[in-house]
Amino acid sequence: MPKRKGRSPVGRIVVAVGSTNAAKTLGVKRAFSTLFRDMELKEVDATALVRVQPMTLDETVEGAHVRAKLALRSPGADFGVGVEAGLVGLGKNRRGHYVNLQVAAIVDSSSHLSFGFSSGFPIPTRFVAKLKQGREELDSYTHELAGAKKVREEDGIVYHLSGGRLSRVEMTEQCVSMALIPWLNKKLYGLT
Repeated sequence: MPKRKGRSPVGRIVVAVGSTNAAKTLGVKRAFSTLFRDMELKEVDATALVRVQPMTLDETVEGAHVRAKLALRSPGADFGVGVEAGLVGLGKNRRGHYVNLQVAAIVDSSSHLSFGFSSGFPIPTRFVAKLKQGREELDSYTHELAGAKKVREEDGIVYHLSGGRLSRVEMTEQCVSMALIPWLNKKLYGLT
């Protein structure tokens, strides 16, 4: 357990999420609830501090980290969590091939930091070019990509592209669960 700051009740942890997005907050809640029984979740709007559409792994990781650090500043927070979705190119030998994935950054009140990743799904090349030009969010192409007039925030485009096999909430839960591994193995990661 990280050092306590603020006024969180003994035994209860406070998890601050650097987002007000329902898919992100629900995914974070699911992941943390497997590790901590008594948990309070706080939403912290970090929208103004991150890029609209990260286009590289570095930008995506940085966005998640910035969100986590901002969230940890929330009064009483034991953990700050940032989740960022971005496009990642698959290298110079696979030009034009991009996947969309989510990165989670978790920092605790003792300054322990960890990152985790979700599974990724391919984005058609023509949409990558549009995103690079306009720096809009992938969600602005929902209708063209998914053929859906409206996509629930919790489902995301991935839900439609995968035929309902995976949702944005589940991708968030994946990356946060992976980032929580050091707290599941405290001795191994030097968190004792």
